[in-house]
Amino acid sequence: MSCGQKGEDASREKIVTPVRVRHVEERSQLAGARYSGNVEPGTRVDLAFKVGGYIRDLAQVKSGATAHKVQEGDWVTKGTVLAVVRESDYEQRVGAANAALSEAVAAQKQAQVDFERAQKLAATNAIAKVELDSQSARLETASARVDGARSRIREAEIALADCTLRAPIDGVVLKRPIEIGSLVAPGALGFVLADTKSVKVVFGAPDRLIEKLKTGGILKVSFDVVAGEFDGTITRIAPSADPKSRVFEVEATIPNPSDQLKVGMIAKLVVPEAALESHALVLPLTAVVRSPRDPRGFSVFVVEGAGGKETAKLKDVKLGEVVGNAVVVSEGLEPKQRVVSMGATLLTDGEPVRIIPN
Repeated sequence: MSCGQKGEDASREKIVTPVRVRHVEERSQLAGARYSGNVEPGTRVDLAFKVGGYIRDLAQVKSGATAHKVQEGDWVTKGTVLAVVRESDYEQRVGAANAALSEAVAAQKQAQVDFERAQKLAATNAIAKVELDSQSARLETASARVDGARSRIREAEIALADCTLRAPIDGVVLKRPIEIGSLVAPGALGFVLADTKSVKVVFGAPDRLIEKLKTGGILKVSFDVVAGEFDGTITRIAPSADPKSRVFEVEATIPNPSDQLKVGMIAKLVVPEAALESHALVLPLTAVVRSPRDPRGFSVFVVEGAGGKETAKLKDVKLGEVVGNAVVVSEGLEPKQRVVSMGATLLTDGEPVRIIPN
């Protein structure tokens, strides 16, 4: 053999592309698609102040033999006084409202006396009827002022009570953006509480899966940082898709009595798929390439030959449903055919290939 022949043989060996192959599988159903989602609290409450003022006090939480101001991560029980706005201004308003009521009651009593006197005088024609009507109107006005003063007292007392911010649920403190001495306005956020005795895993599902997900259905959920698998019950499916991502938000609720699942963790979910026809053929998505003959079509490389003389033949296929990292092939292949599952994008039709182990 000449040197030139050896060079040609080496060149031919170099152009043989290494690929991995998979057999076309026939399945009656798919194992399921995997999605990831975020852990959110079962119940979340944003606590805002109804009145404004300076924060006078924050709740004290015991930690062993010591106590500290309530902070993020602390567990609080329903009814706990979390924060208090300085009450002095609102106590003054209650006092002023009570004083106004006393004046209004005194004026009403005087108007009642004047009206009764006018009634007696009118009975003897000592005064004109118009004067009696005037005294009656004054009495009605005085009575209305008493009602208004009592209403203002109730409003002032409610505002005074609203100086105290209480926990409406048992839960963990997620946020506390205030300090003693902070000036807050009505509506300002004071705390974010969360009940984590049950948590929600929220993930986005494409429209092709929505018809297969039902409220009350069970999904298998796992976490990288927590051992074991959990059952998540589907409790909500969004009625419409997100306008940007085009996916539907789905919530699955998981009991969390030991509080081992934390808000913000990443969960992995398996979404069971509906059964496919018994002759459905399944390929890995990595085997599919764009058809050079049809920009909107798809193809795969089928490996033919054996004994080191394998070649990759391009075949057009029609695809069905995509599930996870697999796709159904509805036309163009037969069961057990070998297709290139890795390296397909590097090949041309009829090119020799070298199969490497998976």
